[in-house]
Amino acid sequence: MSEPLCGTYYPSIDQKGRMSFPNKLRDILGAEFYLCAGHDDSYIAVYSTQEFEIYRSKLYSVPGKIGSDIRRKFLSCADKQIPDKQGRIFIAQHLRDHAGITDDVVVIGAENRAEIWNRATWEKFNSELSQEDINAALAGFVL
Repeated sequence: MSEPLCGTYYPSIDQKGRMSFPNKLRDILGAEFYLCAGHDDSYIAVYSTQEFEIYRSKLYSVPGKIGSDIRRKFLSCADKQIPDKQGRIFIAQHLRDHAGITDDVVVIGAENRAEIWNRATWEKFNSELSQEDINAALAGFVL
């Protein structure tokens, strides 16, 4: 992927799980992409086909039974999406359950992937990340 995914978007999602996926992110992700359960929090990760292959190879680098179990868990949840003519995608119930999505969603760009969050969970995440924590983590960086 040549261009990073970034930005924050507030699309609507209907009761059937259909959501209009942001044009700017679709343009970067490509004509088809993968929805996956977020591995480090309650969100849905959205990978381009190329980034999904990188993700899969990282999963396959985890050895032993735990590696097999992790692959089963995350790859069984993965869902290939091809947006319809209106740019809508369908988010399967198991992925909505993982992210706690019922109505209000937020889609963010997160460098190599997009993320779909329950809006309240995203706002709580943002409110808990203090400026002091950010300053400490970035101390010494020239930005």
